[in-house]
Amino acid sequence: MPDLSNMHVLERGLNWSTLAYVVFVCLAAATSFLLALFAGRVTSAKDMELKRMQSTSAETVAQAHAGAARANAQAELAYKEKRRLEADMAHANVHHEQLRKENLELQLVVEKERAKRLELEQQLGPRHIGAGQRQTIESALASFQGQKVSIVTQPGDPEIAGFANEIKATLDAAGMAVSITPALVFGKPQAGIAWEVGARRRPFAMALARALVDAGVVSGAISATEADDADSLEITVGPK
Repeated sequence: MPDLSNMHVLERGLNWSTLAYVVFVCLAAATSFLLALFAGRVTSAKDMELKRMQSTSAETVAQAHAGAARANAQAELAYKEKRRLEADMAHANVHHEQLRKENLELQLVVEKERAKRLELEQQLGPRHIGAGQRQTIESALASFQGQKVSIVTQPGDPEIAGFANEIKATLDAAGMAVSITPALVFGKPQAGIAWEVGARRRPFAMALARALVDAGVVSGAISATEADDADSLEITVGPK
């Protein structure tokens, strides 16, 4: 007969083995589920983080592009403003140069008008000997001090009298011995200054004539005739 007690023990062992196996399978299944769940969450988290990073990167790139676009737009505006300022400066320079040329032309016109006015005043106004002219004559005649000179004027003409007195004052300051004698002139008097020069007075007469011309008191040649008296030097002052 078989031993029933041993069969009972074997049966109980088999039951426990089966139960242990079932528990092990359940634990393995649970572990696999938990691992799968954890792996899914990790994967999902990674995907979300990746998407967030991609979104952040895309936003950053978009912001960078927008910033670059704004910078380019500002640079373009700055360049256009620079070109406008350069154009304005160029226009201002052209206008300034035009004004300068116009001012120069106006100055030339004014100077020409002034020269004409002075020339007309000299032609119409009385004759005078300025301080600079006197200095020129005195320097030129420094070696002829003591020379005698007679000035003849036409009476009744204030301009002739005034000019003759200025000649006398200039020659007096140069050390000459000068006298003025009014004399009637028949016919039309000779304009300007005329000389009657004696033979021995020619060097002084030439020096005096050159001094008057160099000083601008008279212009052109001075009419001269031979005097009967070799020591005579007579200057006739006629009208302007």
